[in-house]
Amino acid sequence: MTKIDKYIVFSILNVILLITVIFNTVINFYLFVLAMIVLVVFCNILIKRNIINVKNQGKKYFFGVTFPQIINGFFLINYLTGMNPTKETYCFKNMISEVGSIRSHEKGKTTYIYLSGNAYEYSYMTRSFLIDYKRMLFKNQITYTFERGIFGLKIRKDFEFVFNENCLEK
Repeated sequence: MTKIDKYIVFSILNVILLITVIFNTVINFYLFVLAMIVLVVFCNILIKRNIINVKNQGKKYFFGVTFPQIINGFFLINYLTGMNPTKETYCFKNMISEVGSIRSHEKGKTTYIYLSGNAYEYSYMTRSFLIDYKRMLFKNQITYTFERGIFGLKIRKDFEFVFNENCLEK
């Protein structure tokens, strides 16, 4: 397998892990981005001091494949070791989005939701769903099933949308 083949295969694997594992982990988006920036700077310093040897791979391969694999591996271990499932129920409202151009605007609901009590305010993927909008149609309550992984991070394992009359006034 050539270096380019490895780059393609591992990049696809990293994207799949990003969507299936990291997006289901309850993390503060801003803290996650800050941690990634700090880790990249730290790794860059270690590479310059030859503590991390990337001569065979190159810096681009390290930061494009190896580094994301390490991060994905951390989240994958946390995801696979999830235990003690708990259920949390929230009322929600859909986000209204505007799309179009200068001459024509369309408004519509999206699969991004606002939870009651502003729960998980900075965990965008906990409130975002890459699913068919029809599963959410005419529903106003969500029940999450969360587990805790070995590293203490919360993982969204399942969710269910239902209609609840008590959520109408919220």
